[in-house]
This record gives sequence, C-alpha cells and structure tokens, in this order.
Amino acid sequence: MGQVTTNIPPHFVSPFNGPVEIGLRALCVLTTAFPSAYALQRLVIFDYFLVHSDDIDGGPEGMHPRTPHRGGEILVRRGVIQDGLALYESRGLIERVYKDGGIFFAATDKSADFLNTLSTEYLTGLRERADWIVESFDALDDMDLDVMVRERIGTWGAELTMESVLWTEEAS
Repeated sequence: MGQVTTNIPPHFVSPFNGPVEIGLRALCVLTTAFPSAYALQRLVIFDYFLVHSDDIDGGPEGMHPRTPHRGGEILVRRGVIQDGLALYESRGLIERVYKDGGIFFAATDKSADFLNTLSTEYLTGLRERADWIVESFDALDDMDLDVMVRERIGTWGAELTMESVLWTEEAS
C-alpha cells in the first residue's frame, strides 16, 4: 500500500478559527476600544460575542452559524486567542500592557491603518460588531461580565438541541 500524499504543505495553518482569524477579530475589538487595554478573559468573551452576537438580546445578526452547544466554544478559545494575539503582536499591531491586575492587550497606533487597508464584507461585519460590543459591554467590570456569561452560557446553542429532540419526536 502506497503512502497517501496531500497537496497541503506541512506548515499550512487554516485561516478559519485559527490564530489569523481569531487574532483579526481581537484586533478589531482592540482597535475599537483604543487606547483601552483588555485582559485575555475579556477578549475571549468578546470574541464569542463578536461571532455569536445574536445570542445577546438586541444584538446584531451573528457572523457564524448558530450551532448546537456553541456556548462551549467560550471554554476552548483561550489558547487560540493567545496565539492570535501573539501573531498580531509580532507584527506591531497589538501590544502587551503590564498593569496592576495582570497582562492586558491593546491596539497600537498602526492598528486602525492596517484594518483600513482591508476591505471585505466579513471584516466590515466584524468592525460593526466590535463597535456594538465595545459600546454595549466596555463599561461592565470583569466580574459583572463574567456573571452575565455564566448565567447564559448554558442556553447558547441549547435551543437547537431542543429543536432536534422535537424533530425526532415528530418523526416517530
């Protein structure tokens, strides 16, 4: 039996939900919030809000599909967001800020110019939602934001689970 070959180079990194895309989403939020700096946990939550904005009452249409159990995504994003932040930091578009309370991340004076050179429908949607997130949630302190997420995380995606149970019962 021969060896299976693929056309994907060994150094290939998928742009979808990987460091490039998630870092770009964080860059949109940080650029909107400039000169404010956010802790990693706030960026994790804001990233979820960015792609699933329709999970929040009054939020705009989500950027990504409403999948079952999507609330669990918030629990697994941390590492990829760290990788994305490091990628954009290495390009001078995000900086680490050391303050009381830990390490925070902020956009740089180059961030807005960089984003302004990109023109895609997806990026326009990200920037609109980043504006909504910063406007809606920036004033919440970390504890209030955390409580809000903990109260709702179990419901994000649960409606689809319930729908699939109903479809199964209807088919019987």
